Amino acid sequence: MLKQYITHKLKNLTVEELLYYSNMYNISTRRREAEKIVKELRRNKEDPFEKQGRKKMLKKLSEITSAETAHSVDVLLHKIAKQYGLEEWLH
Repeated sequence: MLKQYITHKLKNLTVEELLYYSNMYNISTRRREAEKIVKELRRNKEDPFEKQGRKKMLKKLSEITSAETAHSVDVLLHKIAKQYGLEEWLH
Protein backbone atom coordinates (compact mmCIF):
# COMPACT_ATOMS: atom_id res chain seq x y z
CA MET A 1 0.00 0.00 0.00
CA LEU A 2 2.77 2.45 0.91
CA LYS A 3 4.70 1.59 -2.27
CA GLN A 4 1.59 2.36 -4.31
CA TYR A 5 1.23 5.71 -2.58
CA ILE A 6 4.87 6.62 -3.25
CA THR A 7 4.62 5.54 -6.89
CA HIS A 8 1.46 7.64 -7.20
CA LYS A 9 3.25 10.59 -5.60
CA LEU A 10 6.13 10.29 -8.09
CA LYS A 11 3.68 10.33 -10.99
CA ASN A 12 1.98 13.43 -9.59
CA LEU A 13 5.07 15.31 -8.46
CA THR A 14 5.08 18.98 -9.43
CA VAL A 15 8.03 20.93 -10.68
CA GLU A 16 7.91 23.05 -7.53
CA GLU A 17 7.97 19.96 -5.29
CA LEU A 18 10.92 18.51 -7.18
CA LEU A 19 12.79 21.80 -6.89
CA TYR A 20 11.93 21.96 -3.17
CA TYR A 21 13.29 18.45 -2.50
CA SER A 22 16.34 19.11 -4.64
CA ASN A 23 17.09 22.25 -2.66
CA MET A 24 16.39 20.47 0.63
CA TYR A 25 19.03 17.83 -0.17
CA ASN A 26 21.47 20.25 -1.83
CA ILE A 27 21.05 18.75 -5.30
CA SER A 28 21.41 21.27 -8.08
CA THR A 29 18.40 21.09 -10.41
CA ARG A 30 17.41 23.74 -12.90
CA ARG A 31 13.74 24.47 -13.56
CA ARG A 32 14.02 23.27 -17.18
CA GLU A 33 15.52 19.97 -16.00
CA ALA A 34 12.83 19.64 -13.33
CA GLU A 35 10.15 20.13 -15.98
CA LYS A 36 11.63 17.34 -18.11
CA ILE A 37 12.02 15.03 -15.10
CA VAL A 38 8.44 15.57 -13.94
CA LYS A 39 7.12 14.98 -17.46
CA GLU A 40 9.05 11.71 -17.73
CA LEU A 41 8.07 10.52 -14.25
CA ARG A 42 4.44 10.93 -15.25
CA ARG A 43 4.99 8.77 -18.34
CA ASN A 44 7.15 6.21 -16.56
CA LYS A 45 5.66 2.72 -16.32
CA GLU A 46 8.63 1.16 -14.51
CA ASP A 47 8.53 0.23 -10.84
CA PRO A 48 10.99 2.58 -9.09
CA PHE A 49 11.35 0.06 -6.24
CA GLU A 50 12.68 -2.70 -8.50
CA LYS A 51 16.32 -2.31 -9.39
CA GLN A 52 15.79 -3.01 -13.10
CA GLY A 53 12.74 -0.75 -13.29
CA ARG A 54 14.61 2.10 -11.60
CA LYS A 55 17.59 1.51 -13.90
CA LYS A 56 15.35 1.79 -17.00
CA MET A 57 13.68 4.90 -15.61
CA LEU A 58 17.04 6.55 -14.90
CA LYS A 59 18.38 5.58 -18.33
CA LYS A 60 15.41 7.32 -19.95
CA LEU A 61 15.97 10.38 -17.75
CA SER A 62 19.63 10.48 -18.80
CA GLU A 63 18.53 10.44 -22.45
CA ILE A 64 16.24 13.43 -22.06
CA THR A 65 18.38 15.41 -19.61
CA SER A 66 21.91 14.19 -18.82
CA ALA A 67 23.65 11.34 -17.02
CA GLU A 68 24.48 13.76 -14.20
CA THR A 69 20.84 14.77 -13.79
CA ALA A 70 19.67 11.14 -13.81
CA HIS A 71 22.26 10.37 -11.14
CA SER A 72 20.99 13.33 -9.10
CA VAL A 73 17.43 11.96 -9.32
CA ASP A 74 18.69 8.58 -8.09
CA VAL A 75 20.50 10.23 -5.18
CA LEU A 76 17.38 12.24 -4.38
CA LEU A 77 15.18 9.13 -4.39
CA HIS A 78 17.57 7.39 -2.00
CA LYS A 79 17.77 10.39 0.33
CA ILE A 80 14.00 10.74 0.50
CA ALA A 81 13.62 6.98 1.09
CA LYS A 82 16.23 7.15 3.85
CA GLN A 83 14.42 10.09 5.48
CA TYR A 84 11.31 7.93 5.78
CA GLY A 85 13.17 4.77 6.79
CA LEU A 86 12.45 3.07 3.47
CA GLU A 87 15.93 2.87 1.96
CA GLU A 88 15.87 -0.94 1.93
CA TRP A 89 13.02 -0.76 -0.59
CA LEU A 90 15.41 0.68 -3.18
CA HIS A 91 17.96 -2.14 -3.18
